Amino acid sequence: MKVIHVLNHFLPYQTAGTEVYTWALIWNLRQTALVQASILIPNYGKEFNEYYHYDGIEVTRYAEPSVVDRKLIMGIRKPDGLLAFEQYLQENKPDIVHFHELAGSNGVTLWHVKAAKKNGARVVITFHLASYSCATGTLVYKDQQLCDGKINLYKCSKCYLQFKGQRSVSPFLLPVSFLLYKAGVNTTKWNNKPGTALGTVYLIHQLKQKFKDLINTCDKVVVLTDWYKKILELNEVQPGKIALIKQALPKDTVEYKKKGVREGSLPIKLVFVGRISPFKGLHILLSAVLKFSVNEIELDIYGSSNDNAYESGWKEKTKSKINIRWKGAISPDAVVNTLSEYDALCLCSTFSEMSPLVIQEAFAAGIPVIASNVYGNAEQIVHDQNGLLFRFKDVESLKDQLARCVRDPFLLPGLRQNIKAPRSFSETGNAYYALYKTLLN
Repeated sequence: MKVIHVLNHFLPYQTAGTEVYTWALIWNLRQTALVQASILIPNYGKEFNEYYHYDGIEVTRYAEPSVVDRKLIMGIRKPDGLLAFEQYLQENKPDIVHFHELAGSNGVTLWHVKAAKKNGARVVITFHLASYSCATGTLVYKDQQLCDGKINLYKCSKCYLQFKGQRSVSPFLLPVSFLLYKAGVNTTKWNNKPGTALGTVYLIHQLKQKFKDLINTCDKVVVLTDWYKKILELNEVQPGKIALIKQALPKDTVEYKKKGVREGSLPIKLVFVGRISPFKGLHILLSAVLKFSVNEIELDIYGSSNDNAYESGWKEKTKSKINIRWKGAISPDAVVNTLSEYDALCLCSTFSEMSPLVIQEAFAAGIPVIASNVYGNAEQIVHDQNGLLFRFKDVESLKDQLARCVRDPFLLPGLRQNIKAPRSFSETGNAYYALYKTLLN
């Protein structure tokens, strides 16, 4: 059985959840000796293919010389690298092409999914993000409340305009956009910003159509969570098309030894692990921690940033606080052992992440999680059982939960007792292998 896994990037050049998940999946699939699995990613800005190996995995970078312009970003024209992608499939003749992410512009797109299907392979996609069915990618309606996920032209257009900073003109812009849409006028072809704004309703229509095309083209779509499975069904995806394979820890927890944890003593040792980004809500955590004394709470921050202004701004605001320490990036292999040194992990996501791996890593380390009450967090964390949940984007709500931990020395130790060992990735690998066999029979 030959399986090609398709992403936009791969290890070691980009290390994020999707890349680590795919690496772990291939590593587990190879244990059967019946699966020949490899990686295919774009070779951005290059007119030739390149090859390398990572941890014994063959990685091919197919030529992707596209010059990014508005037509490419809007999906009006095909990426130039699509031809090299098709040639690779024709030469290698995979049984299954497994997509892990799509992107606009010169990344992996719906065009690539259709090319894989046309080439005769069975096609699978794993949804690691919610952006396929949400124009903002957040599943947060108008930046205020969790969305039910149903694609609706009016609701989604209104939300998208606010997301793009057009809140003040939305009451005037939206009716005009609807009139143009109903008249069959696609202003996104004007190749300018006013045309894009006036074409908001058309953009949502296009997202809905592309989502439908993606589902219809794939033989199977894999979801990691119950909550996103429900959203797919709400958007009329047939249950038989969906496979639920839940998140797991890429490395078995038996590799790690939990260290002794202090019980009932102050200061409480909190840790943040993740991208230094507004989306991850670090500013919410810092704002809450600043309300406590150095004798009550300590916070260590691990991660790197693509937003230097955000990171440097908060470093400046906290530079005089001896209880807040910026520790820099952390190796994926060191996360669980590092987490075991703390009393709790804080995860303050401002959007609905699919199924944050760091929660499983915290549970592997034997520590509870204090997290924002968004879909991906709430599915893994039961409030007052294995962690604490607070209202997302709400500093006061987080402060209240932290205050409970400070007042009650037995709260966090009690939560720790209810933590269950994470699912092994060997179970995930077995589930995918069974899925592949079903598709080929």
